[in-house]
Amino acid sequence: MKEGLSKISMQFFSNLFMTDFSEEFFRLSLSKTKISEERVDWVALSLREAVNNAIIHGNKNNPKKKVEVEIEFLDEAIYIRVWDEGKGFDPSTLTDPTKDENLLQPHGRGIFLIKQFVNKVEFICRNNGFGIELMVDLRK
Repeated sequence: MKEGLSKISMQFFSNLFMTDFSEEFFRLSLSKTKISEERVDWVALSLREAVNNAIIHGNKNNPKKKVEVEIEFLDEAIYIRVWDEGKGFDPSTLTDPTKDENLLQPHGRGIFLIKQFVNKVEFICRNNGFGIELMVDLRK
């Protein structure tokens, strides 16, 4: 865990350029942790997918709508939350990208990928938007 720091966050207007910035923000926040570089890479990919989804699907690429990224460090876990100003969606309606009929679809793999690289995923509604929470168990 990073000494003296338990939670950091940033807000930005919807712009896909911010996906790269969010990843760098995440990587810098982990600079004093003992997480392997390979695991950081996989979690960073999950964060990128979550931020892209917030911008593209949640905020519909509206440059006036904001995205918030929050990273919380606990002794045994890291929680990453990405919020948008969208209405949200029903996760049970997501298609399985590994089924034959979906293999050649140009979209629809983001949430699937996120679930492969973090330990737990939750979708959360709040008053002014929708969010995804990624949990990385540091004991594993």
